[in-house]
Amino acid sequence: ETRGVPLLRAVAREAALQPELAMANVAEYAKCREDLLRFINENNCAPIMVRLAWHDSGNFDKRISEWPKCGGANASIIFEPEINFGANAGLTKAVNFLKQFKAKYPAVGWADLIQMA
Repeated sequence: ETRGVPLLRAVAREAALQPELAMANVAEYAKCREDLLRFINENNCAPIMVRLAWHDSGNFDKRISEWPKCGGANASIIFEPEINFGANAGLTKAVNFLKQFKAKYPAVGWADLIQMA
């Protein structure tokens, strides 16, 4: 069983218990995606968003089996000290771009927001 399967099962259970909430979240994710695409196209910031997603996921360590300690695309890049690592220079700008979307779409988690962008 992969690490993601228990999380997907938990989400599916939650959706089964509260289908109206699950559908609201789906709608919020879809609207957020539309707004992100428009913003990225208007501001020509796709390269820095790809770099942010890449660097966020780049801390994955397969030798560690416990999540979230194993790292990966978990939004840890928005926190210190990771955002301040030399390899992440300039990515604060991308995080700041996304703050408006996080405020507008609170049901969308930071990790999803980063990868969606």
